[in-house]
Amino acid sequence: MKILVAFYSRSGNTKRIAESISESLNCDIEEIVDTEKRGGVIGYIKSGYEAFRGKSSKIEDTKNDVSQYDLVIIGTPVWAGKMAVPIRTYITQNHAKFNNMAFFSTAGGTNFDSTFSDMKEVSGASPIAEIGVRAKEVQDGSYKPKIAEFLTKIQQSDK
Repeated sequence: MKILVAFYSRSGNTKRIAESISESLNCDIEEIVDTEKRGGVIGYIKSGYEAFRGKSSKIEDTKNDVSQYDLVIIGTPVWAGKMAVPIRTYITQNHAKFNNMAFFSTAGGTNFDSTFSDMKEVSGASPIAEIGVRAKEVQDGSYKPKIAEFLTKIQQSDK
């Protein structure tokens, strides 16, 4: 199965999980790059507001054609209970091209269900697997069993 991990990360937590998944599956990885600057307190507040309102943003052109992958694993931080604005843009631009999808998200809290619902609604698809990882778990390394379970679901879906 040909797999791509596509992610956006503002703080680095989502990137760390994306890299872990990509290394475990020995698959391609692509970071979604937002053209909007989102650093600092103002960037944090603006990003949460835009996510809550369902806004899109301009992202840099991606390198990989998602239609060439059997599975695209999409990773996002949780912003105001929603997916990050750059991921909304990425899914919107590619939703008709995805063959299969899986989702992961990172957050300071535990509000993953609304984020995954948002991703399902925009993509028009149900993921084969989804996992939420708390920022604390990323920072202390305790996320690894969750990732192993997520990868098992993905591998079982290929049978």
